[in-house]
Amino acid sequence: MQQKVFQNKMEIINNEIILEPDEYQINGDLLKFSGLWTEKKQKVQAYYRIATKDEKKTFSEIDAATKLVVTGRVEQILPPTNENQFDYQKYMRSKKIVNAVQVSKLKVSNNPPKLGKAARIIAATHSLRKKMINYFAKLPAPLDGYSQILLLGYYAPSFSTQLEQINKLGLLHLFSLSGMHIFYLLRTIRFILGYMHITRETCENMILFFLPFYAILGGLSSSLIRAVMMSWLMILSSKYFDNGLDGVEAESVVLILNLLYSPELVHSMGAQLSYLLTFVLMMSRKTSNLKLGLKMNGYSLPLVLWHTFRWNMLTTFISILIIPLFEWVIVPSVILGALFPKLSFVFNGILFWITKGIEVTAKLPANFVFGKPPLVFVLFWIGLMFALEVVKNKKKIYLLGFVSYFLVGVMIKMPLRDEIVFLDVGQGDCTLIRRRFNKEVTLIDTGGKLSFQNKSWQKRHGKSNGETVVVNYLLSKGISKINWLFLTHQDTDHVGNFPIISQLLKVEKILVPSGMEKNFSFKKRLVKSANKEQDVIPISTEKVKQIGQYKILHPFGEGEGKNESSIAVTTVLNKVSVIISGDLDKSGEFELCKRNPGLRTDILKNGHHGSKTSTSEGYVEQLQPKLAIISAGRRNRYGHPNQETLETLRKNKVGYLNTAEVGMIKVIPIGPNNFKIETGKNLNAR
Repeated sequence: MQQKVFQNKMEIINNEIILEPDEYQINGDLLKFSGLWTEKKQKVQAYYRIATKDEKKTFSEIDAATKLVVTGRVEQILPPTNENQFDYQKYMRSKKIVNAVQVSKLKVSNNPPKLGKAARIIAATHSLRKKMINYFAKLPAPLDGYSQILLLGYYAPSFSTQLEQINKLGLLHLFSLSGMHIFYLLRTIRFILGYMHITRETCENMILFFLPFYAILGGLSSSLIRAVMMSWLMILSSKYFDNGLDGVEAESVVLILNLLYSPELVHSMGAQLSYLLTFVLMMSRKTSNLKLGLKMNGYSLPLVLWHTFRWNMLTTFISILIIPLFEWVIVPSVILGALFPKLSFVFNGILFWITKGIEVTAKLPANFVFGKPPLVFVLFWIGLMFALEVVKNKKKIYLLGFVSYFLVGVMIKMPLRDEIVFLDVGQGDCTLIRRRFNKEVTLIDTGGKLSFQNKSWQKRHGKSNGETVVVNYLLSKGISKINWLFLTHQDTDHVGNFPIISQLLKVEKILVPSGMEKNFSFKKRLVKSANKEQDVIPISTEKVKQIGQYKILHPFGEGEGKNESSIAVTTVLNKVSVIISGDLDKSGEFELCKRNPGLRTDILKNGHHGSKTSTSEGYVEQLQPKLAIISAGRRNRYGHPNQETLETLRKNKVGYLNTAEVGMIKVIPIGPNNFKIETGKNLNAR
């Protein structure tokens, strides 16, 4: 059924959403859930800020289909606003969800939802899954996390660290509930039923009945649906036709059906790897484990680089070793530990040491940042792998593959042009300046989100946009090292992401306004980072006039790292100049102009997100910029950018772009007073 997309915001009052008990998550004071919006007969994604600790407890105890009465705002799920950012819109559309509800009021109805017979059976399966999730959560760690992910396809927040380590080693597809697990499951069911002297025909009928319910129990992931549908079709066809469908035929039918139902499925890394590697496995039944491991890595590498931009050099070796370990140790330990809780300490001990081994291996410096290759090369490399299956002279194919990987890597890591990128980090600032061939990579501020959750039960856990936006973009461009990191002042929306960025990327030197290095909040962030005190350089115009390619314009002396002490710098790329000044106020701008009477710029980064406390008329008149950039959050509580600031720009005939409206802004200098502009909208449309 085609879902109606709400292009404009729509207010709803006391509408009903039917919630399945395994389709909600609680993170601190945030309730996130998907459910059927009965008034519009479509599934929606919803968000609600929990008001009290008791209310949180009430939601956490939901274990059956429940009717929620909601008031709030409905709008379409937005596409990504930064280049190469994860596309949450496509991901949700693959689940047939196109709209989101920001819930302002929520009430759990005392009346259970009215469901038909089939819907009641499905709801009971969801309820069983929720109860199993809760049961597994009570097992000792790490058995709890392994049980939930391998048996139910549920990714527990408490298991996120282990999942990150597994992902680093390129093994996440192995631990995602998929075809391999269905193979083990069906083999176990057939063995048990055969042992009970149940006929093969009855056994197959029972499996046909059971598989659809297990798809729901397993969380309905794309790879699990593929495996269940393939198994179901192969068993069913063998009952009515002499030979039935073989694996390749069944997979082809399932792929066509899934694409007809949800075309967005093609964008999912899980679905891509699931269909591709299943096909390779079916075509390589007589291949040795060593050759199969090498082949599987060869096929998966292009897709892994396309989605994650990195490759772990140990992945091939580890995947060959871990597959028998996974089959004969991990899966049996999980199943037996979950079924026999009195013996769970034995199997938990086995999993503990396996987890320790994964942790130690993941910390080895084996991750190579490649960057995001062009799609045409991803398809070309997969094509080369298929060519190896039929071509006799394989040396030419290997040589062509090696040369093409090398040239694409060089092309990504050594760009031919300079660029200034104003990343969309919401209500915050983060600017990347990189010079051609990546000779110098500079980050000015990191963005960061202010936290208003003061009590322990309100605190949320998860990835910051420092990781999902800033680091993600840098990795996609093959960047693993930042030469200069300017932190203009102490505010969280400018420096909050600094610790996580420094943990994931190498930061050589950190520049702060003189005096900020003594600030307690900065010292606290520095302790959490991967940097040391000796990496920090306090700067002011009294001490330093120039840092690399950057002229220091402000501060003039030592301060406390507040707005009025913000660093202001200017630099030139391919004869195009830019000025960035943090949250510097009007008095600071006035003094800056007074000390630099001949200062001009082509691109002006507006101070303080377009607030009226910055971007004074005299400042704009002297600098004579051709373009102003405002970095602000959508519907931010501060009303940025201020109309007074916009009027100042209009009066001086300065065009402006706002990240809140166009997303990421990329400026490519192409000559004196000349530059090209790209925004998040057209970057992601490629």
